[in-house]
Amino acid sequence: MSDRDADKLARIQAVVTALLEHRVAASLVEVEQALASWRRDEIGPLDVHGALLKHAARCERVVERVTRAAGARPSAILRDALDAGLIDHAEFVDLAGGEPDGVEPAGTLIDAETPASPDKRTSVEQLLERGAVLLHIDARRDDITIPARLMGDPKLVLRFGYGLTPAIVDLLVDEAGISGTLTFGGVPFHCAVTWAAVYAAVVEGEQRGMVWPEDVPEVLLVPPPRPRPASVELRTDGAGGTGVGPVPGEGNGAGDDGGDKPPRSRRPSHLKLVE
Repeated sequence: MSDRDADKLARIQAVVTALLEHRVAASLVEVEQALASWRRDEIGPLDVHGALLKHAARCERVVERVTRAAGARPSAILRDALDAGLIDHAEFVDLAGGEPDGVEPAGTLIDAETPASPDKRTSVEQLLERGAVLLHIDARRDDITIPARLMGDPKLVLRFGYGLTPAIVDLLVDEAGISGTLTFGGVPFHCAVTWAAVYAAVVEGEQRGMVWPEDVPEVLLVPPPRPRPASVELRTDGAGGTGVGPVPGEGNGAGDDGGDKPPRSRRPSHLKLVE
């Protein structure tokens, strides 16, 4: 390879890198806008998380598309770089060896449709392999079966898992949703939750999980009256009970009334993609 060819190859690689940076930077603008809206209390933290998920998915597609096109059609990548203003006409002709009019763009400047959020059943099954899973549920829906006193709570948290104490011997995960006999204050109750009612799932202790922003109840996205960001809380007591709000009761279901016990300090949850 001559020095001229080596210099040209190095320049093309630099153009590919610049094109990737250009696309990632454009995607980050939406993330910055979401963060700014959150700081102004216009949206909730789950909206911001959704913007981050879309950014990650978008960047993954761009990297794949640019890398594939750079190997198969480098001139098409150069055409995209020209259209983006990263190189001028003279440099395109020098690197591509021809006029841009005869080169079809690689399409890396066009945003493909954002894929749908990861399948809930698949995500929950993956999380259950890690341990107990805390499901965030909109209990205002009429297509779920839970104790009557828990109905109407848009931020209900139920605890599912294999090998729990007490055990959920009839735990079932299928296309319809997730079901099993949970224990609430020592009393068993067969619960059935549709996937439509689930908007977040977190591995207990690891704080690893998934959130589906499109299904988060709007009431949770409304800024609170006090100047602090809204958050979805996870609470777990020493006996394995879970819930949101006052001290939860015993068992693997949602929390019961904690009586006169003082409330615990509140911490926001951190939800991350399943690896």
